[in-house]
Formats: sequence, structure tokens, C-alpha cells
Amino acid sequence: MSFPPPIPVNTLTTENLRQFAVWRYLDDEECGEGTDESFVTPSDEVPPVGSHGSFVVAANYLLHGGDTFPGAVQLDQLGAKRLFTPILIHVAGKCLDPLAADLAARLSRLQKTPGGQPVRWTLDITLPGDKAPASGRIFRSRALRALALLAQLVSLFFTRRRR
Repeated sequence: MSFPPPIPVNTLTTENLRQFAVWRYLDDEECGEGTDESFVTPSDEVPPVGSHGSFVVAANYLLHGGDTFPGAVQLDQLGAKRLFTPILIHVAGKCLDPLAADLAARLSRLQKTPGGQPVRWTLDITLPGDKAPASGRIFRSRALRALALLAQLVSLFFTRRRR
């Protein structure tokens, strides 16, 4: 199977994510002219437990009103620890940040109906070692989202580093 050239993560389309469910960020050695660490390329494997790296995995988002939309979640695989961050949601041909403060207003405008904020994401694939696709809540409150991100940072601080 031939892979497309690396692309910026924020330009991933629904079709890209349908064709390849897992994308990995380029590392320093792979970056060349016109690319940097914000570029992704399709991954030929799902990140196994125990590996290290940052990936983008196809997912679906459930909105407060019940609608679902495709998108992606960033997976940071740190040995046995996995951290998930919602990064992309595709609505009406637009790529949006699922954690943006103005997302509900943008979604309402694009859908032409009030749909509300995303409340949950679910990966399109099951990761190695899991029995079902990973899923997580998206907190509506900015304060709760900030606390969740702070907990992730603290967790990262205490994670053993690969040598």
C-alpha cells in the first residue's frame, strides 16, 4: 500500500481518516524542507502498549443534542500509559477544534440548528490490549477542562522517560 506524503495535522480530512485510521507525527529525523513536527503520515501499525510516540486516531464525537460527527483524537503513547486529547471534529466540510471556547456557536451556525458542545469521543478502532474502542468525556466547563489538562501534565511529569 502506498502512503500519501506527510500533511499538517489540521488539514486531515474525513476521507484521510477513513482511508487510514492511525496517523503518526513526524519525528525530527523525518522532517525536511517544508515539514515539521506538526505534520503527520499514515501509520502502518496501531501503536502497541509499551511503545512511545504521538499519533492521531480517527474518532467519532457525540454532541449534547445526540448528533455524531467524525474527527480525530491525539494519542500520546508513553510506554504503558496512554493520554488522549480531542483535536479535530469535522462538520459541514469544516475542521474544528473540539475544545474551542466558541465551538457551540460555530456548530450551531454550520448545522443551522442548536446541537450543543461535544460531550464524548470514541475511537474508530480498538487499540492493542483493549477490549473495546477507547472513549472519553469532554467537559463542558472550561474550569473542568483546565483541571483535566493539568492532571495530564502532572501525569506526564511522573512518567518514566525512555532512555
